[in-house]
Amino acid sequence: MLTDALLLYVHLSAMLGLAVFLTAKTSLTRPGGVDAEVIGRLRRLDVWVWASFAAVLASGLALVLWGIKGSQWLLHNPLLWAKIALLALMAAMSWPSTRRLAAWARSSRAAGGWTPPPQQLRLERRWLMAQSHVMVIIPLLATLLSHGFG
Repeated sequence: MLTDALLLYVHLSAMLGLAVFLTAKTSLTRPGGVDAEVIGRLRRLDVWVWASFAAVLASGLALVLWGIKGSQWLLHNPLLWAKIALLALMAAMSWPSTRRLAAWARSSRAAGGWTPPPQQLRLERRWLMAQSHVMVIIPLLATLLSHGFG
């Protein structure tokens, strides 16, 4: 029972970490506020976003293997697969952001004082907000799953 509680705690903490890093990226991505220093921060936050994805996945796998519900029940539950699909969708939505930030960093190094065009900033924010909206569904599925639905 304690093992399950600790695994759930780690899993929830990883999801909260993901929310925090996505929020931080979103707050830094505003028109007129992105320079070389902010691009560097955004790239570091992006690494933390990917680390959070990995932590969510690893802690979820640990719950499946060592949690109370057990893999026999969880692996046949469509809610688990829906959670995994939404997390994968979020990761797929993060990939363009990672590439965009790398391109911004290259442009910033090549031309001092370069800042991303407003339309790229709007696109980046739109992707980040879309990820956040997808993420809101995952805790609902997790709650239903933990209460025996599915």
